[in-house]
Amino acid sequence: MAQSAGTGRSGTSGIELSAVGLEAARLLSVLHHAAFLGREPWDETAIGQILALQGVEAWLACVQGSSSEQGMVPVGFIISRYVMDEGEILSLGVHPDWQRRGIARSLLAHVVKRAQQNKATLFLEVRFSNEAAFGLYGQFGFQQVAVRRRYYEDGEDARLLRWSPG
Repeated sequence: MAQSAGTGRSGTSGIELSAVGLEAARLLSVLHHAAFLGREPWDETAIGQILALQGVEAWLACVQGSSSEQGMVPVGFIISRYVMDEGEILSLGVHPDWQRRGIARSLLAHVVKRAQQNKATLFLEVRFSNEAAFGLYGQFGFQQVAVRRRYYEDGEDARLLRWSPG
């Protein structure tokens, strides 16, 4: 799947999604740290290495800032990787101040739509304790297909989820 450039409006009002690359590694790291505080956040180097891999796409979600001087403010991201007809959502995060406003839903909808267009199956891991994320993925048709025991550094298990094009 080729990475699309440019900015487009998502289905959720006021959220703009933009494809980003290596130039956004620092920004994505800042957002990752905020979204995953205390839960193995990725640093700029790690994100840069991921973005440099073949088949990786990263999308940044921005919203209008509270003042006209702020312009569009980055609040969330999704990073995925595709190899032939399979994809993996590597990370999806939203800044805590902007959670529960449809941003993760908009990012996920975008990636699922792209996978559907390309007839790609998607996979991802989600922490057992992250019921909100598990519920969101379920709304998009992701199903648990396995459990990865002690997947995370802190020993927590992960659910392996799969979405298949219809």
